[in-house]
Amino acid sequence: MKRIISLLLSLMMLLSCASALAMEAQELPDAEDMFIDYDDYYGQVLHGYYNYDCYVSEGNYRTAKFYIPENTVYNQPTVFIMVPAGQDTWEFFVNSGWKDACDKYVFHAVLAETAEEQGEWDTIEKEMEYLSALRDDVSYRPFFVSFSASFYAIAYGNAADVLLKHAMANPNQWASVACIGVTGVEDEFIAQLQQTVSREEDKMLSEVPMPIFLVAEEKTEAVQKLIDYYKAANATEDVQYSCAYADEVYIPAPWVNKESMDNEPVAKVLYATAPIEKYYEADTINNVYNDFLGNYYRYPGMGNGALRATADIDKLGFVKFEAKVPGGFAEDGSDLYNREWFVYVPDSVNPDEPAPVVFDFHGAGGTGNEIAGRTGWVKTANDRGCILVCPTGSHTLSIRNVSDMTTNELFRAMWNTGGASEGRPDDRIFVRWLVDWVKENYNVDAGRVYATGQSSGGAMSCACAYFLSDIFTAAAPVSAGGAPAEGAVVLENPIPVLCMKGTKDGGGLAGSNGTGSKALCDYWTARYNTTKTWDDFSWGNSDNCSYVAGVFRNYVFKTTSGVPMFRMVDVIGKTHAYLPSEAYMIWDEFFATYHKDADGNLYYMNTLVELN
Repeated sequence: MKRIISLLLSLMMLLSCASALAMEAQELPDAEDMFIDYDDYYGQVLHGYYNYDCYVSEGNYRTAKFYIPENTVYNQPTVFIMVPAGQDTWEFFVNSGWKDACDKYVFHAVLAETAEEQGEWDTIEKEMEYLSALRDDVSYRPFFVSFSASFYAIAYGNAADVLLKHAMANPNQWASVACIGVTGVEDEFIAQLQQTVSREEDKMLSEVPMPIFLVAEEKTEAVQKLIDYYKAANATEDVQYSCAYADEVYIPAPWVNKESMDNEPVAKVLYATAPIEKYYEADTINNVYNDFLGNYYRYPGMGNGALRATADIDKLGFVKFEAKVPGGFAEDGSDLYNREWFVYVPDSVNPDEPAPVVFDFHGAGGTGNEIAGRTGWVKTANDRGCILVCPTGSHTLSIRNVSDMTTNELFRAMWNTGGASEGRPDDRIFVRWLVDWVKENYNVDAGRVYATGQSSGGAMSCACAYFLSDIFTAAAPVSAGGAPAEGAVVLENPIPVLCMKGTKDGGGLAGSNGTGSKALCDYWTARYNTTKTWDDFSWGNSDNCSYVAGVFRNYVFKTTSGVPMFRMVDVIGKTHAYLPSEAYMIWDEFFATYHKDADGNLYYMNTLVELN
């Protein structure tokens, strides 16, 4: 009897495995079929295994597979996996342990596959083109919400050299890379990278750090050259360590220059001589993901991105909150959206004393659980003793066509700084509600409540200055600007404003890509009757500005009494980004110099601000 039961159980297990290995990918839904769930406003709509058609070039479409585990939320990490040639995509995904890792650690998987089912990888050049197109499309959030700062890649077998060359030529595209089964690259290719300027004028491509894990079945001279290449790129110490899954581990030497605040020296080099099959094992996959791949973010920053250690907000001590908040469209307040926000109270805050509060607003496609790491405000909050509040914006149900792909704005949260509509809340209502909530739940200094944010979050910071100046003390929009819309009802409470923009972000403050820097400047200089206006400075160079400090080119606009109520900063070399060094500067040189008293009177450097 026991033998029969055992055989039946074995048969059931085999049938279960066969069913799993025969999994057929679902087709992605039509963007028109999406809907808003008010009760699960930020819930990931799709879960499971999907087919994706990727446009590579004219007449050239390739397929890939998406796996979106249960319980995933907006902006989880994404691992791109180049499946070994000749293997069924789903079968490899299950047998290798990657599916279990996705389910356990809750990250997205993008499975790149050969052009023909169980076929061979094409030339490295053609496959690099496919990988670039696929990566770009996923960054546009095709029915799931990815976070490009945490794009990781791993390739096996003859795909390993494809990924390797792609990473070497495009180091700003990945946070970390693992190439399992490399054989090497041509000496001419390495020489070319050593002579090619990267997206930063002072760095060659060969000098851009990249966390890399190389596995080869034989350590040839060509493989050793790869190890040496990355040891130089990552500026590692020449001390060899090892770990459970790598024979050689090289750690970057500590940096002591200003750049280490925005680009941390974290890019390790790992190498192992081993058969490829070893890295199909579940335990090894878990180690590779948790100990290596997932330990890095490559945020936007200067041209090559800003490589930093992973900022896990749960481990840092953030607390997530949710509540039903009116959107402002229904007169009876019945249009309730389940909004979310994240609060961080560092140990440096004394709970018995009123603390300042910084609201940090994310950009389009971001969320509250990623913006603190992106901007570096966690470090500033720790060092300066302020509470940090990171809310998530709203989204709208509308079609989005981008990169030959049709998706939905439902997968791209941003800030609505205008009036509410059916299905889209007015985020000014949410922020006002949230400021009241923070004051009720924490020991807050109501005279030191500040707003900052990047891109769409910068626009929300501007909205705080225009429409919520009765509850905010100062605002610092980054990568954004613009005057209030014609006819908008603006509050007249005095509020200082600082605007920052990167010189590689559409040309900086004077760029023409629609951020409205001049409109912002004209509005505030007229309102405060400053002694200088836009036309009194030169833009795009340092010939005629207030002063330059490092990469910060400053333009200060003072009232007739000498109060710098408005300030603009060109960040030299920065792209569309927000850097930790900016957070420190905004706090030390701007937020910390302003406060309000109980009657709402504004003070600069503890002196009452009197405006004409």
